[in-house]
Amino acid sequence: MAKRYTAESSEKWGWEELVDCITAPASYIFISLGLALTILLRPIGYVYLAIGIIASLVMYFVIDPKLRAVSDEYERRQSEFLEQVEKVSKWEEMK
Repeated sequence: MAKRYTAESSEKWGWEELVDCITAPASYIFISLGLALTILLRPIGYVYLAIGIIASLVMYFVIDPKLRAVSDEYERRQSEFLEQVEKVSKWEEMK
C-alpha cells in the first residue's frame, strides 16, 4: 500500500476499513485455533496458524498508512498546543 494519506483523507472510510473489518476477526480466530490445535499436535493447526499470521499482516499493511497519517496530524497539533501553553506560561511568569 504505497498510497500517501493526509489526515483529512484518512478520516474517510473506504475499502481499507472493510478489509480490516474482515481480516481482524479472521486473524484472531485463526491464530487462536491454530495455536490450540498446534499444542494438540494436529497438523491442521499449522495451517490455521499460517492463515492467521497472513491475515494479521494484511490487516497491518492495509490500515497502517492511514493510522500513521492520523497520528502525525495529532502529534503536530499537540506540539502546537504545547508551544502555545509554553508561551502563555512564560507570559504569566513575566508579570
